Amino acid sequence: GDMPIMLGGGEFIINGAERVVVSQLHRSPGIDFVSEIEGGERRMHSCRIIPERGSWIELNVTKKESLGVRIDQSGKFSAMTFLRAMGPEFGATNSLIRLFYETESVKVSGDVAEKLTGKFAAEDVIYPAGHERCGEIIVEAGHAINSTAAQEIADSTVKTVEIIPNVLDPLCLDSILEDPTASYEDALLRIYQRLRPGNPPQLEKAVDLFKEKFFDVNRYRLGRVGRFRVNRKFQQDISDDEMTLRPEDFINAMRYIVRLRTGDPTAQIDDIDNLGNRRLRTLDELADDDLRKGS
Repeated sequence: GDMPIMLGGGEFIINGAERVVVSQLHRSPGIDFVSEIEGGERRMHSCRIIPERGSWIELNVTKKESLGVRIDQSGKFSAMTFLRAMGPEFGATNSLIRLFYETESVKVSGDVAEKLTGKFAAEDVIYPAGHERCGEIIVEAGHAINSTAAQEIADSTVKTVEIIPNVLDPLCLDSILEDPTASYEDALLRIYQRLRPGNPPQLEKAVDLFKEKFFDVNRYRLGRVGRFRVNRKFQQDISDDEMTLRPEDFINAMRYIVRLRTGDPTAQIDDIDNLGNRRLRTLDELADDDLRKGS
């Protein structure tokens, strides 16, 4: 467009319209939580993890009440897919459940059917070796145990069952159940397909792409301010020198959304319009942005 003409109050005239140029103000690196009212009543929480260099990660509660993630401006996918891709130790569904819920082990004895009915299974409940239905699943991890399944468990030769005794907020559970992936490799492949559509999915390439995008300090860098702000927000003690994204950062972001949703008084949304969370962008950065948009 035309060259902007600056007026007295910080407005510019751009193509004949008065505008305050805010796009030149840049969110500072770190993490910011916001909430919006959707459709008049429902409060939807989201956050953005903003690095000094590299991909933005946006985590938000979807209309289906599960956690979705967007990398840069790519399409949404399950936040649990992203978490599984962060390491083999997050690949299994029961590992994910344990990250977000307290679980307990219940001995299968006399009145166990009553105890289990209405609770959620923290792991797959399977007929054990020696049973004629050995290997068959009675209840899948993350699913509610109905009275029929509870009775089946009571009559089986299963010794103990790991359950979630109380689900304060089903958000993470629903997100786990909605995640179409079931393992570390599966998650990496799905993310690769998202970020490189049209390329034949290969595990090796998928591993490399994810590492490069989030764990390689030359491509992804929170910066000292970013690391400080993330650590401060979650009161976590990751080393100040750790510039890439750690699984704890992402896990704590999900937990924080739950804390906001459940009214935890120690969790607050951030005032992102506060200029303390932004800084003026340099012309070099603006030029970089234009190059990126052009590419």
